Amino acid sequence: MRSDRGLFDAPVTTLFFLSWSVAFSLLMTNARNVSSEAGEEQRVWAEEGGRVVLPCYLESNNLGEVYKRLSVRWEHRGGSSLQVHHMVLQVAPSGLKIKARSMMSRASVQDRDFLHGNFSLRIEPASNDDVGRYTARVKYGSKVHRCELRLDVASVTANPLGPLVESEPINLTCNSTLPEKPIKILWFRAGHLITTSGRFRVAEQSLFISRSMGSDSGPWICELTYAGGERVSATHHLQVLGFAGPTFPVVYAAAGSNAYLPCELNINPMDYDNSKVATRWSHVAGEDLKAKSNSHQENNRTLHLPAVGPDSAGQYLCEVSINGTTISRNVTLVVMTVIPSTEGPVWEGSHLLLACHLSHPPGKAYFQWKWLGSGLANRSEATSERLSSGWFREFSKVSPEDAGVWECSVHSAEGMLGSVQYHLEIAGTLSCFLDPELDASLFVQPGQGSPNFLSQQAPLES
Repeated sequence: MRSDRGLFDAPVTTLFFLSWSVAFSLLMTNARNVSSEAGEEQRVWAEEGGRVVLPCYLESNNLGEVYKRLSVRWEHRGGSSLQVHHMVLQVAPSGLKIKARSMMSRASVQDRDFLHGNFSLRIEPASNDDVGRYTARVKYGSKVHRCELRLDVASVTANPLGPLVESEPINLTCNSTLPEKPIKILWFRAGHLITTSGRFRVAEQSLFISRSMGSDSGPWICELTYAGGERVSATHHLQVLGFAGPTFPVVYAAAGSNAYLPCELNINPMDYDNSKVATRWSHVAGEDLKAKSNSHQENNRTLHLPAVGPDSAGQYLCEVSINGTTISRNVTLVVMTVIPSTEGPVWEGSHLLLACHLSHPPGKAYFQWKWLGSGLANRSEATSERLSSGWFREFSKVSPEDAGVWECSVHSAEGMLGSVQYHLEIAGTLSCFLDPELDASLFVQPGQGSPNFLSQQAPLES
């Protein structure tokens, strides 16, 4: 805490011409103003690092007549020397504005609101050094209007200071500049009350998180209630460097296609001077793999696997080391293939079963078969007309109309997980391979001593 003498240094003057525009807003503060009862001091609360408005209003319809002779002076008494007044900001009738040196970039008044009787002082960002009593003296003509109030500050301090790396502990403490202790302290995260359970322990004015997670990033709010019923809140924006996306990601890829296994951080570590970042990928088989990193996105540690096959399926481990702390995430690769019941040519009229095979059980998912047509020209029409469900697609008698690309896709409640395509080619009927000019004696029945060409062909179903 700085001494009061250093809080508001020698004044620095700046020339400012008063504006006559009419633009007035009362929604300019994040602080909670507490209306004072008769004989009580009006109190204004600010969050440390936030913006606060110290209200001062004058109800008068004649300010326009004395506008050119109007002056405003804000003074502060704080710290141990409450009897010493320090000038914060002053606006002279000529429009000359004077500020304390330490308040040059933090204190302001909206001159255009003077005509409407608004002389409020804005401070941004607020700090503990701003705590104390404030007095505004507004002189207009031969009259003087005074506004007196007290400013207190609430804050949340973190130990250690952020950002954290996932799994590291942290202690949050709720503070205020009031000397008396609050009678109740509540902690909130995303609108939910935090109580002692699991990773969280609430004790007095502190909240201890034993093991941080990436999902903990964001605002944490503490609310203090005092004996007189006064309540005040403060917010801490926690930054936890961890993984983005689902906790147990699963990637579906068709055999022969490229697969991209995600390993993305929720925060770019380079934004926080964490220069020592290393990534290691490994497969369940034990071999190390090289991650394909994007130089423009240091938080993206995606692994590129070209032309995956059945042997590529399984669990992969992504380990990211940040300044000596290692975090890891498992990613499962599911390889999809279509297995036909008949190897080799598929004859017209034959029975065929196409099975959609996954290297890992899909869990709560369902399959869908879709005919994409024999070419790109009729793709859209075919897609909407020929759909079926189930892990296999059965053809009792294959026909030429069945030729083309069939797609098997697997879906969950969140949408499509992946797909694989199979190109079905029809070999035609057996009569297509018979030359009508051949001697019919070549096709005599078996056992008659002549070559039997038909008996060597794949049998057809009637």
